[in-house]
Parts: sequence; C-alpha cells; structure tokens
Amino acid sequence: MRIDKQILNRYLSLILIFFCLSCTQASDEPSPLKGTYSLHSNFRTFYDRLGGVSRLGPAISPLIEKGDKQYQYTTAVLMEYDRTSGQVQLSPLGYEFGFRSVTVGAGDASRPKIYPLFEKIYTEMGGEEIIGPPLADVRYNEQLGRYEQYFERAGFYILEGDVSQTVYLLSYGAWKCRQSCTYPVPENSRIDLPTIKAEPMIAFVYRYGVEFSGFALSEPYLAEDGLVEQIYENVVLAFNPEHPEQVNLRPLPQILQIPTDPFELRQSVPGYEWVSVEQDQGFLVPERFWEYLQAHGGLELSGPPQTKAHNLSEGLQRQCFVKFCIEDQIDLYGNRVVRLSKLGEEYRRQKMQTVENFGQSFELNQITLRPYESRPMVSPDHKQEIGVRVYSANQPLEGISPELILTYPDGREEKLTMPPTDAEGKTQLELPPVQAENGTLIPYRVCVQDRRKQRFCVQDSFLIWKTEELQRQNVQYLPAIFNWLEKAYQIFLPLITR
Repeated sequence: MRIDKQILNRYLSLILIFFCLSCTQASDEPSPLKGTYSLHSNFRTFYDRLGGVSRLGPAISPLIEKGDKQYQYTTAVLMEYDRTSGQVQLSPLGYEFGFRSVTVGAGDASRPKIYPLFEKIYTEMGGEEIIGPPLADVRYNEQLGRYEQYFERAGFYILEGDVSQTVYLLSYGAWKCRQSCTYPVPENSRIDLPTIKAEPMIAFVYRYGVEFSGFALSEPYLAEDGLVEQIYENVVLAFNPEHPEQVNLRPLPQILQIPTDPFELRQSVPGYEWVSVEQDQGFLVPERFWEYLQAHGGLELSGPPQTKAHNLSEGLQRQCFVKFCIEDQIDLYGNRVVRLSKLGEEYRRQKMQTVENFGQSFELNQITLRPYESRPMVSPDHKQEIGVRVYSANQPLEGISPELILTYPDGREEKLTMPPTDAEGKTQLELPPVQAENGTLIPYRVCVQDRRKQRFCVQDSFLIWKTEELQRQNVQYLPAIFNWLEKAYQIFLPLITR
C-alpha cells in the first residue's frame, strides 16, 4: 500500500510540474489553440479521410445543432451530419458566392472544366461525390496573387509563382462563419468578398450567374439618388427600396464616359447580327457577342448597342451597350471566350477617388452599415452587446441613431433605438441575456432612414452557446487541480492527438 502511495505522489508531482510549466508558458505567449474547438466524434472519420487539419484546417466552431442535423465549421469547409441517415457530407457553400447550380453528370460541354493542377487533390478528396462539380472555370485573383477555382462544397487555389505548385483549400468555412468564429484565417486562403447581402441582388446574381456579374466588390449601400446600390466586377446593380423586386443595371459606359459611335446604315455582313437603334440605323453585332447576349437577358437587359465592335488586339473585339460592354478574352486555358468587360472595377476606382475629397455630410448618401457583436457566441445567462459602424461614402457618420430589430426563437421581434454614433461612426447597445437552447442563432437587423423616410437595413446574427471558462486553479488545492485536469483531458486530448 505504501509503494502505491509513493508512485501516486511521484505521479502527482510530475503532473503538478507539467501543470505549472504549462501555466508559465501560457502566460508568456498566446495559446496556438485560440479560436479552435474539439472536433465532434461524428465528424472524425470523415475529417481524417479528407486530409484532416493539414487540408481542412482546425475546427473553428463548436457543434451546432439544427433539427435532425449537426454542423461544425473548419477554416475550409462546413461539415454536416444527418442523425437520421448517419451520413456526413460537406455543405454546398459554393452557391453562396452567387454561382448557379451545375447539372451533375458527365459529357456536358457547357460545364466548367477542372483546372489540371487541381485534378489530383479533387480526386483524392472524393471527386464530385464529396467536393461537388466545379461552379466556374479557374480564375486569376490579382489582388491575392493566386489561381483559384470554386466548387460546390470546397475551393482550391495555387499561389502565383509557387514552383512547388502546392494546392490549398480556400477558406469557405471561415468566410461563412464570419465574426462568429474567432480563429485567424490564413491570409493566402481568405475569401475577400462582402458578407452582407441584399436579397434582390442575390436573386439577380443567381439568375444570370456570377460569371456574368463578377464577384461583389462592395457591400450594398444607399446611393445619392436614394437607390440601394452594389458594385460587382462587371456591373453595378441598383434597386428602389420601395420596389425591391426590380433590379436595374447602372449605365456604366455612359457613367465612365466611354465614347459612343455614330450609327451605321443597315447592312448584312456574314458573322454579324444587325441591330436597329433608330429606324434603319444601328450597329452590327458579332454573332458570338449576340449569342452571349441572348443567353444573358438579351437587349432588354443590356439596352441597344452604343458603339460598333472595336478591335482590342488581333482577333479580339469589344462592343458597348447601354448597360455594359462585351469583349473577347483569353482564358487560362488559352481559349477565346466572350465575357463582360470589368467596368465595375473601373467604376469602383473612380468612386474611391471621389470619396477622398468627400466632405462630412449628415445626409445619408452612399451609406454603409457594418454590424458586429462583442461576443460572437454568448451564453444564455450572459449579456450581449451589438454594435454598428455607419459610413457615408466611406466616411464615418456622427450623430446617427440606428434601429436594432431582434428576432427571438419564438418569432417575436423587438425594436430598439441605438445611441447616436460617435465621431468614428460607431455605436453600441447592451442586450439582456437571451434564454435559448445551445446552437440557436439569433438574427437581427440594423436599419437607418434618411430624411425622405427611406429605410436601409442589413442583417446579421449571433449564436447562443453555453460556455464554461476554465479558471486557473491554485496549485495547493489538489482536488481542484484534478478537476481541471479531467476537463482539460476531455477537451484538449482530441486536439493534441489528431
């Protein structure tokens, strides 16, 4: 019996030494596990089969339960478990970037091609069954210096100039989880796209495809003429808040002062389609442009041509219509393709130059709302604080009192007026604890209105989750230490051993 106690005492001493060393190290430098969570056992086999932490990244959220399904985020994906069937799969987050559904099945010439450098990892991870079909051809992201391709359930990229041609996964999960997940996203894999969306814009992009509009370059904001506006790579969308069902395209060629051409007399030329603008006068449109136009809303969407087809270089042309310009481009495979010119990027550059000289104004023009929470996950017995930053033409607005509208689990809405914004355009409002089950999302809207009583709102949410903070115990109380060690063992061992 005495030997057992000696062994036990030595064992306890080693544990205490290790524990104290761990405490010292933790006080000197931040924990590398900050913002990560233990992977739920329902996902372990599936997670490891797809490459584990080296490919999918760590778990960055607790388990989220909704109906018969359980969810958990990693930096790269959102995993979902169906308790009815016992099946695990990746959620199709790719569609949230605005891509249209792709018909599953081989032999469709219109389907995007998988970039050759991505084929190996695509096959290793389960191909179409697990990753889903490609939603668009590979594209070059100039801002982040990478070649990227979006699939239904995950995305791949290669850094420009990487001689090893190592393929990594885009941070689908971190983008979707947003501020509710606090783990820092790797810079090279981040998806730098707006997370606040206006429903009319979403419907338009889904209808015509993100390959038509391009990716969003701005949040929706209230423009000077009272319309809600959002800038995309190729087009600028706008709608009247009183009639959100009708989305229009800004006439970018006119706004950007692209010169128009004199009308031509009616003529017939092989390889071209004649379009009348005024009586027998108009322009010839190359057949490839005409076919693209007919597949994307026709003249009703584009408006009539404003220029003839101009040569960009040998064999490549561009022609402008009222709302956008169409041009030939050479894709990354070396093929000639027809796409919209990136006039949205030019519009944004010019707008940003104008903003630099924009004086402070209390008119709610070009307004942007950026909501946030002090706690992305909050316990039912803790208070939450909702904040919002209000900008007009990228300048902070002072003295604005937004309206906060909370939606509770029972469907009840509560409307609250937030304090006036400060000189930085920021305001916060503390909320009482929200009694709800673990994993419950609490949606909220933040709204402002101008002098014409036009309202502009953005929506976000926070998560109800019961969290127990591990308090560092005094080393002289052994029972407390063993309680802490038991909890630490249960929580951290899966992270250490994976």
